[in-house]
Amino acid sequence: MRRFGVAAIAVIGLAGFAACSDDVVAPDAATQFASVVPGGGSVNVDPGTSIVIEFSHPMMVGMEAYMAVTEGDVNGVVVQGAWTWSSDRTRVIFQPAGPLKAATRYTIHIGGGMMDAEGRMIGFGDHGQRMGGQWATSQMMGGSHGMTGSGWQHSNGTYGMVFDFTTR
Repeated sequence: MRRFGVAAIAVIGLAGFAACSDDVVAPDAATQFASVVPGGGSVNVDPGTSIVIEFSHPMMVGMEAYMAVTEGDVNGVVVQGAWTWSSDRTRVIFQPAGPLKAATRYTIHIGGGMMDAEGRMIGFGDHGQRMGGQWATSQMMGGSHGMTGSGWQHSNGTYGMVFDFTTR
């Protein structure tokens, strides 16, 4: 059996960390962000569409306060509308108060500090980026709309995820 010195173990550990540090990584969580429709990068989205967000387990009451749809980027005007949860609290639907503007970019922002019904922080890492999402960093936030408070911030330092789409 070969022995490694402390320095060798530290180098191996740092190399492993560096290999994984290209993206911000969220800690594993029992409840995962499962899907968003329309997904990030979607184009030609019907301006009359509803936005549907799903989680792998039931969510805590009041978590809709940490979701927003904005015109343009995350700093844009917040789209008015209603968030409605499914009876099992795993799916939430956002219905805008009126049709979205044609040929316009919108951003769905899902706060990083959201909690499931058991009071555990949700995880985004398993699915968010695969659905076209990106971590909402402090650089992109600009302090807009108060979306940087505790309910918006994830333990990894981001402010959740954003998903952009464009209407037809």
